[in-house]
Formats: sequence, C-alpha cells, structure tokens
Amino acid sequence: MIDWHYPRPELAQTHLAQLFDQGLSRLAFFGRRRIGKTEYLKRDLIPSAAEKGVVNTFYCSFWENKDQPHLALIRALQDALPEHQAKVKAKAGLNFGVVDFSAEVERADRPRPALPNELTLATASFQQWVKYLDGRPGLIVLDEIQHLATSLAFATFAASLRTMLDMAPPNIAVIFTGSSLADLQRLFNDQKAPFFNFATVVDFPLLDRPFVDHLARINKMITGLEIKADLLWDLFNRSGRNAQVITGLVSQMVLRKSDDIEGTWQDIEIELTGEGGWCEKAWSDLLLSDQAVYLLLLEGQDLFSESSLALYERLGFSRGSAQQAIKRLINRSLIARNGHGRYERIVPILDEWMKLAGKTSQMLVPPPVGD
Repeated sequence: MIDWHYPRPELAQTHLAQLFDQGLSRLAFFGRRRIGKTEYLKRDLIPSAAEKGVVNTFYCSFWENKDQPHLALIRALQDALPEHQAKVKAKAGLNFGVVDFSAEVERADRPRPALPNELTLATASFQQWVKYLDGRPGLIVLDEIQHLATSLAFATFAASLRTMLDMAPPNIAVIFTGSSLADLQRLFNDQKAPFFNFATVVDFPLLDRPFVDHLARINKMITGLEIKADLLWDLFNRSGRNAQVITGLVSQMVLRKSDDIEGTWQDIEIELTGEGGWCEKAWSDLLLSDQAVYLLLLEGQDLFSESSLALYERLGFSRGSAQQAIKRLINRSLIARNGHGRYERIVPILDEWMKLAGKTSQMLVPPPVGD
C-alpha cells in the first residue's frame, strides 16, 4: 500500500539531539493548525526516538478529552506501560471519556476540575512509568498543551502536572505542542502560570516545497500522470500552507485519474470561497474588532495609527480590544508575527475572497445600540 506520509527524519533528528544530546530537555513547539504537527510527532519523532534508544514514549493529546484533560493524561500513561506491567487501578466509576480527534472546537463545553483521587491516580501512574524506565531514556509528548490555559477549571491539574514533570529524572525529555500562541504564552511566559520558564517555546517549521513534490510523486505512482508541481506549490501557498487542503486536492485528482490541477482546484475553491463556503464562515465567525484589525492589515494600515484608533472608536471598541483581536486572529491561524515584529496575513485565498466581496474597513458599522 502506498504511504502518503511525508517523512521528516532530519527534523526529528534535530529535535532529538536538542533534547537528549544538547541538554535542552524541554521544548514547546508552536505551530498553527493543519501544518502537520501531530502527524510529525506520531510518524517521525516518536519512531526516531525509539531508534535513538529512547525506551518508551508516552503521547497525550489534551484535545482527546477537552472537558477533562486530566483523564486524557491518565489514559496515555496507562497505555504507555507494557501489557505485562502491573498498572495502577482506577477506582470504580472513573470514566476516561471518549476520544474525539476530529473536533475543531478549541474550548471545552463543560470543563470539569480534576478530583483529588484523579490527581492521585495521575501522579501514581506517572511515578510507575518513571520506575519502569529504570533510568533509561524516556520521552513525554504533550500535544495541544495550550488547552490547559483555556479554563480556570484546569488550573489545579496544570499545577499538578508541573509538579509531576519537576519530579522527572534527567533521563526524561518533554515536548509540548500548541496551536494557540496566546494560550502558550499564558502557560509558559506568565510569571504566575504553573509552567513559567519551564520550556523553550520555538516555532514549528511549515511544510515546504519538498512536501508538495512528495504529493506530486504520490500522484504519479498511483495514476501514472505527471502534474505541475510548480502550480501545486502556488496553490499550497494560496491555501496558507494548509496541508489538509493540498492533500485533499491531490486525493481528488487521484480519484478522478486526472492531471487537471486547475479544474480540480476550481471545485475545491468553490467550497472555500463560494456562498456559504469556508471564507464566508470564517469571516462571519470573527468579532467586529477582529474584522477591523484584519481589514486594516489587508489595506496596509498601521494598526495603531491615528486613523486606525479613530476607526476603533467609531466602531465602539478600544486599543486594548484591538490588541486582543490580534491574539484571536493569531489563534485562528489567520495572521502571524514575522521576525521583524510585524503582523502578516497568511491565508491568501481569504484575502482574495475579501477583495472580490469588496470588503473594506470603512464599510464596517458599529453594532446596534443594545447588542
């Protein structure tokens, strides 16, 4: 069977060297959604760690159980222990929750604090995992760690997790990943946060041209047809380097046994930019302050110039609200901050839709009185 996975062994070796050879031991990767973080962790980093001599890795996604992330950790720890290892028994009635990796909702519907017996079980399970390692190298991968910053209900568990990780001996390395820069900063940069200065936050690299060439080769292996990799690369950039979109495009071409990138893309583009499509929904989901900030960026305006501040005042919100809007746009993977400290839009197809729709900052109107 043909494997569509795009391997990134060099990146995995770099990260493992930083963790186990260079003594960094704790890294936090920030990367927006749909750029291949989780697949990289599961298909590249964890297998490479095993090849390097890491005896055991436990992987936990806190989005597995958004309402009770502590139960996701307990499940991951218990699953990481070998079958023959006697495991800490959960008390009767402790429900580990349901797995739902597909959900896009970033916040819990009904967040629940961890109960004392659950925190005890989590700590005991972690200690048992450490004991199993017996001084040999181990790796902890905590995916979507920023989720712990989204509700005060998770504060006790976050503090307990920090205490657990502080207990970890030097043979254990930790990787955190997150798709919300604001929430990650709240966890690792806030002096009052449980993970303050606990890990180095680094940008997770975007997929680059070799990924697109890989998809073109996959298409040829299956269909025997050559496709224009340069055009595929252009479309990948238009989608905001969204791996899911561009993989879906090639999947459609494979199903159609076609080399017509333009025609296939037009069908996908309708879903993105047509009436009721992704662009329209993404725009309608934004708050008025988010829309104002985005349009000012699109128009090349300084976000805090006199004219921009006047716009905010006309629309009924403050400079501080605009700063919060910036954070929300980053969290939605619509803008990013470049190395020079400037904010850039990162989804060209959304810009194209907005220009075609004739949207401008001056067209925005304040909400009706009473809303």
